[in-house]
Amino acid sequence: MVRKKVYTQAHILSAAFDLLKNNGFSMITARNIANHMGISTQPIYLEFDNMEDLKLTLLKTVHDSLEKDYFSVKHTGDPVVDFGLNYINLAQTNNQLYISLFTDKHSFGKELHQLSFETFQRTISEESSYASATEESLKKLHEKLLIVATGIASLTISSIVELTEEQLVELFARLEA
Repeated sequence: MVRKKVYTQAHILSAAFDLLKNNGFSMITARNIANHMGISTQPIYLEFDNMEDLKLTLLKTVHDSLEKDYFSVKHTGDPVVDFGLNYINLAQTNNQLYISLFTDKHSFGKELHQLSFETFQRTISEESSYASATEESLKKLHEKLLIVATGIASLTISSIVELTEEQLVELFARLEA
């Protein structure tokens, strides 16, 4: 009789997510996940080809969740402004996860940047004023938006800067010009 699988990919990703949000990408190792779950590393390698596969799957899963819970929220109806506000909202409401993903050094920055751009493209494509925008111009706008939002988010969670939503809306609206 074949043993029933006890630890699924979802269980392992959940444990990896706990480590990510509390300790950052550097803590996501097979040994740390196994210790966190109270198991050996064998179930991890049965579910994932290697640790890179696990980390990329985790990154995509986390980003999908962030897109649904944060990046798709409409505040003003302007997708550029809303994207910036949502980015800052993530930093303020889930600052350890924000730090783990967007400020700590890890080897998945390019993948995270691409996921962010794809989310931005989907969000902005709903706005008719951007219908004729080239991919290059959207990439430049996304880059400016990330730079400004990351700076503001970092300064905000450090209590160095406190901006009202009105001030943030005005600031992000100027990026489009």
